[in-house]
Amino acid sequence: MSEETKKENVPEYIPDFIKKAPELLPLWDWWVKEGKSTLTMLMIAGAVVAAFYGVRGYFRSRDVAANAALVNAYSTDDLEAAVSSYGSSKVGPALKLRLAKSYYDAERYQDALDTYEGLVAKAAKIPAFADVAEIGRAYSLEGLGKFKEAGDAFAAFNDGSKTNSFLALTAKLGKARCQALAGDKAGAVKALEAIKAGLKDDAMAEARVDRLIDAVKRYEPGRAQRSLFDAADAAEKALNADKAIKAPEVPKAAAPAKAPEAPKAAEAVKAVKTPDAKPAAPAK
Repeated sequence: MSEETKKENVPEYIPDFIKKAPELLPLWDWWVKEGKSTLTMLMIAGAVVAAFYGVRGYFRSRDVAANAALVNAYSTDDLEAAVSSYGSSKVGPALKLRLAKSYYDAERYQDALDTYEGLVAKAAKIPAFADVAEIGRAYSLEGLGKFKEAGDAFAAFNDGSKTNSFLALTAKLGKARCQALAGDKAGAVKALEAIKAGLKDDAMAEARVDRLIDAVKRYEPGRAQRSLFDAADAAEKALNADKAIKAPEVPKAAAPAKAPEAPKAAEAVKAVKTPDAKPAAPAK
């Protein structure tokens, strides 16, 4: 072996503790050639593992908080805050459905429509909520007075594979209802009667259709719909009117007659007059 080869195999610097224990020379040689890079790799691997568990812990705690928000949020403000914080979590679609329903109940139909349409656009990723989102979108269009678009949305729901959905009857009734709202009462009643004829031994569904038929027959297309604000104003006026109508007053009981006051002592003495005593006549 040449001198140059020996120099390549032997480290240039050897600590004193290695010189005192020559059996550690191979370990020192490995450390110089590969140890530092191996330590660096181990540190990187440790950082990756720590980051993985940290991120997983974060998402777990986030999912717990999102589930709590889904259960405990009731007001529109609370639901908006929950969607803002957890809209991208696993329960995000459920939170958005609740928010859209809250908008609809408050007659904020455009906000409801926007939220439902966002869910419909992601229907392929959220198949469990897709049907509800589509029906909610149709209801929102109906609330906005877009009866033609709403009727088409209800009708489209029953096309294809949605005929077996639990919302299939709701879509059929919605289509007929929008037809009546658009002014075709006769056509809506006829469609509802056909729906009823197609039902088989479903008393609850038949009763549901009968109620809608009765409502359509009594519906007046020219009647203006009142908003929540108008209804609240009317209720306030009615309350004020009720307050103005006072109940007949119960006549007060007559005060008991006062007993005549006893005359004062001095007055009593004056009142009782004794005859004046005349002086006796002188004896004759």
